[in-house]
Amino acid sequence: MTIRTSLVAVAILGALISVGCRKTESESTAPARQPAQEETKPKWDYSTERGPEQWGDLSPDYVLAAIGGSQSPIDIVTTDVITADLPPLEFETRPTDLKVLNNGHTIEVLASGGSTLEFRSQKYTLTQYHFHAPSEHTIDGEHADMEVHFVHSDGAGHLAVVAVLYDEGNEDHPFFLSILQDEAPVNPGEEHIFPDKKIDVAGYFPPSAKQHKYYMYDGSLTTPPATEGVRWFICTEKVRLSRAQIEAVKKLYFHNNRPIQPLYARTVLTPR
Repeated sequence: MTIRTSLVAVAILGALISVGCRKTESESTAPARQPAQEETKPKWDYSTERGPEQWGDLSPDYVLAAIGGSQSPIDIVTTDVITADLPPLEFETRPTDLKVLNNGHTIEVLASGGSTLEFRSQKYTLTQYHFHAPSEHTIDGEHADMEVHFVHSDGAGHLAVVAVLYDEGNEDHPFFLSILQDEAPVNPGEEHIFPDKKIDVAGYFPPSAKQHKYYMYDGSLTTPPATEGVRWFICTEKVRLSRAQIEAVKKLYFHNNRPIQPLYARTVLTPR
């Protein structure tokens, strides 16, 4: 084994230990980030130079993006989905103050009002949600126009993400945030706080979200450090938005979707 190979192996092992022992930050629990900490992290984006194909090479902390076996997003092949005895998703949502951050990769809404998701007696608290256009997950190889990730964490830092897919319809969605059209922060690092506005995230979900209509699989964050062990729930029913509402999101961030990752030996489940 050459010296260079040994160093790479040590770096990979160190990264795996580090990733396994700390809480994630990119799509994770921390609602705010300190600028000084951000400056020490390797920069990544969706370009050809620092994009998804290069993430695993940018830092040992990001190595799972290159070598992980349970990465997200995936293509959900409906004929391969396995039905199982799964409970409904139990949401408890409440109106919260609106804090909107442009984190340089997406528009992120910071949650602080105690909205929760319970699954098999395990309760997760909503920490933030953010937007990808087009969708990251695909259904039978087809992208939706947009996907929103609702990131939840339990007390130990385990993550559960609920994904909702959106496609173009004929009318405006009555709930969809007007701030994304008129008042969203357009510059990376900019945060807008709306003390006079409150939002209940239940309005984002399709009516069937609380029923037995979702896909579930074990995956990862879809951004660096691509930490694995994330429980994913993808709502089977799409939500319809107007073209203007979809374009309002695309105007801020478009093609901020990681390519589909191999499923390998994993299975996708859906309730009976």
